[in-house]
Amino acid sequence: MGMIEIGPRDELNKIYHKPANRNLKYCAIAAISITFALLLAMLIFMEQLSYRTLLLMKGFTGLFAIIFAVLYGILIYRVNREYINRKR
Repeated sequence: MGMIEIGPRDELNKIYHKPANRNLKYCAIAAISITFALLLAMLIFMEQLSYRTLLLMKGFTGLFAIIFAVLYGILIYRVNREYINRKR
C-alpha cells in the first residue's frame, strides 16, 4: 500500500542522542521531577505546613516548571536547527 518514511526520524534520533542534547534532556527531566515531587509534598503535607512554607514551595514549583519549559525549548531548538542545517 504505502511506504513508511524512516529516514528523517532516524536522523532526528541521532541528533537527540548527542551528549550535549542528552544532558539537556536529563536536566529537563530532573526539573520536572522536582516539580512533581514538590507538588506531591504539598498535597500530602498540606495541613502540617505553614502558609509561608506553602507559598515558598509553590514558588519553587513554578520556578522549576519554567526551567523545564526553557530547557525543553532549547533542546527542541538545537535539534531542529541542526537537522535543518544538515539538509542544506
